[in-house]
Amino acid sequence: MASPLLTILLPGLDGTGRLFGPFLQRASGALDFHVLSYPPDRFLGYEALAERVLAALPRDRPFALLGESFGGPLALRVAAAAPEGLVGLVLASSFHRRPAATAISTLRFLSPAYFHLPLPAHGVRLLLAGSDGEDALVREVQESVATVKGSVMAARAKEAIRVDATEHLRRVPVPLLFLGGKRDRLLRSALPIEVRAVRGDAEIRMLDAPHLTLQTKPDESMRIIEEFLGRCISRGGAEGRARRAG
Repeated sequence: MASPLLTILLPGLDGTGRLFGPFLQRASGALDFHVLSYPPDRFLGYEALAERVLAALPRDRPFALLGESFGGPLALRVAAAAPEGLVGLVLASSFHRRPAATAISTLRFLSPAYFHLPLPAHGVRLLLAGSDGEDALVREVQESVATVKGSVMAARAKEAIRVDATEHLRRVPVPLLFLGGKRDRLLRSALPIEVRAVRGDAEIRMLDAPHLTLQTKPDESMRIIEEFLGRCISRGGAEGRARRAG
């Protein structure tokens, strides 16, 4: 029996990984999920975070990367380095450049004060959880953000606004899945089109969900990701056999 594929999760802006909870509860065992969190008390840009991720990658087993929201450009940077053992990459409600509409990219949303407690429930629903977002999810977002310094959150937001990982996206050496929400009010709706323009082989899957797609549609998200990475494992095994035969 094949071992579960190690799948490294790179969180969104809060960096804690706590918001993966509802999604991870639907795991079937086909994937071995491991969260790599970010320091809550000091800011590290994408370059520094990528160094930390690359140093933590396994050397003796295949693995996949999943970058959610802010974690997407990080996953692209790491994948573009072509680490040994990487078989697939998932971008979940994420981006490679210009993530948000102009109105979202204002200083109001980049200010440390905006991330201080209490993060407004209506703001969480408006931008992240949807108007019908469950109270438990809204509270989890609020509590997760509360564990991170406001200045760190603001610095990460600014880093995300100005990042351009287009070349990293182009250089990713493995199959790529873009999974997003049709009702995402935080990210630009053109992003999946732009990803496909750069990577014509990218698999695009859009669910009836807000920005927090993994959290509000955990069953569908898990099924899609497990199926995609299952195909990546099969492809990797076939290519390995071909190399040995050659």
